[in-house]
Amino acid sequence: MLHVKLYNIGGIDEIALTFKKGKNLIKAPNATGKSSFVKGIELLNMSKSDIEQRRHYINLFKSSGEVEIQENGKIGCKRTLTVKGNRLIVEGAAFHPEGSKVNLFTLATPQNELINAITSGKRLESLITQYSDVKYYSFLISNVQNRLSNLKKDLRIYLMYESDIESLKIEQVKLNNDLDESRIERETLPEINLEEIQSYSEIESRYHKLSKTVLSLHNRIEQANDTIKLDKDRIIESENQIKALEEEIKNFMQEHPQVDQEIAQIVDRIKENRKFLQEVKNEKNEVEKSIKEVRNWINLRYTMKDLSKCTICGRPYTEKHAKAREDKLLVDDSHLSKRLREIEFEIDDLERRKEDTEGLIHKIKNDNEIKINKSKQELRRLQREISDKTNEIESLEKELKQTEVELKILEKSIDQERADSIKLITQLDAKIQRIEGKIEQIDKQIKEKTERMSQIEMIQTEHEFYSVFLPYLQDRENAVKLGVIENFNTQIKKVYQLMSYRDFESIRIDPQFNLIVKRKRSGVTIDQPIQSLSDSERITISLIVMLAGREEYIEDYPLFVLDKVTLDYDPTRFEMILDYLTQREVPYIIVTLAQSIYEGSGQLLVEYLA
Repeated sequence: MLHVKLYNIGGIDEIALTFKKGKNLIKAPNATGKSSFVKGIELLNMSKSDIEQRRHYINLFKSSGEVEIQENGKIGCKRTLTVKGNRLIVEGAAFHPEGSKVNLFTLATPQNELINAITSGKRLESLITQYSDVKYYSFLISNVQNRLSNLKKDLRIYLMYESDIESLKIEQVKLNNDLDESRIERETLPEINLEEIQSYSEIESRYHKLSKTVLSLHNRIEQANDTIKLDKDRIIESENQIKALEEEIKNFMQEHPQVDQEIAQIVDRIKENRKFLQEVKNEKNEVEKSIKEVRNWINLRYTMKDLSKCTICGRPYTEKHAKAREDKLLVDDSHLSKRLREIEFEIDDLERRKEDTEGLIHKIKNDNEIKINKSKQELRRLQREISDKTNEIESLEKELKQTEVELKILEKSIDQERADSIKLITQLDAKIQRIEGKIEQIDKQIKEKTERMSQIEMIQTEHEFYSVFLPYLQDRENAVKLGVIENFNTQIKKVYQLMSYRDFESIRIDPQFNLIVKRKRSGVTIDQPIQSLSDSERITISLIVMLAGREEYIEDYPLFVLDKVTLDYDPTRFEMILDYLTQREVPYIIVTLAQSIYEGSGQLLVEYLA
């Protein structure tokens, strides 16, 4: 025996239902809790993250709910749900670890994604592969593609470093030659004895000091110019990086020229569908109101025998006409319910497409724009540094000019030969110091870029590996997809053969995950589009694929629920489905059936079908 307890789920305040093994029928009029019961079964298996978004599954007048399932007196699962803002917080583990598979392949409801996808002729790839190893390959492929893209950018940068290092080494050799020549020249000149110079005259000492100041200013100006030159090189490097990133965004937009327009169109279609959905809901409300009026009319006939005219239209009353009208309104209500489900499914599909498209744009544009902003910040810093160094050079040149004027005045007051000697020695010392400073700076740049370049071999190896690994993954993904299709087709064939239903020669999923139905008539076999089949045939095929998924993934799950699928469904085909489930010894088969408000108590009743 299976016991299910619900507390504050949907329109149900509190209920406990017991099911026997085999076929069980839940009978009740509409709006008495059949769909709420199915929501409870769905909540047993749904992931916590999905439940968070289902605030409407709890009675809107309550702040908490509970679902519990027991078999033979043993608790199989108990989940407590608490409302927190617009979210639901759930406590308790799921009834089955593969909850999303369970709900897709065992709950035949109007909201079932697989049924809606098949009846509308959509591809089944995302719905089927998400439960196989394909999802892992797809995840890996996406990550490898992103890594390859980043590695290509790094390689471009490292190739620039390689060119820079060669240029720096050439300059380094030239400076070392200049340094050697200057040192040799300096060694041929006598050392300057400062004490001796000071003893000669205060003027000569002052002249020597000013000479050193002049050369020091020259060195500082030259160092500032070197910094500006280095910053300009770095600016070019940053600008190239920005250009490459902007080019990537531009290429993406060229490859997807209609992407913004497509999003706008999807939004417009969503708005139109929501508007149409409301119109259908309004129409359905009117039909339900008319059904209620007709049933009230019939009820009055049972209680007031002298009623001779219709309370709605004033025409002569006959129970036959009232019943006929009720039947027609029920059919209209059924069609409107189906139309509502189709529109809601289309809206959900459009919402997913919109999210996927926006996600792709966000990934390409946002990630690159973050890098562009960082590069632009570095550009601004370098430009500020260039501006500061330019101002420093202007100030130094002004000081240099004043010092040189003073130096020329002093030259006239000292011995020219001694002055030339002091000047030459001072210039050589300053030149040697300046060249050594430049060599040190170049050594630093070479070391910095060489350290970065040390990673290029690893990056090249990684790039080569991923370049080989990516097609391998893609081949494996395709192979696994084909394996999934083959397994699914095997199960579809198995389910179809166990049923006595023989309207089609075969039902299968092709390599593109389209559902193909072959029909043979008068010796001619054709592929018949799903859209061309009757509603009953489409529902049958959807249930066959659902059952194939159950066989493939969750054969051990003890329940199979059919809710509202019988509204427009051929009774003979429905019996075939039930017979199949019985043959496969599915422990508990639960079917919901709408009952007239005059046929029962208005409560959910479970009837066991032998």
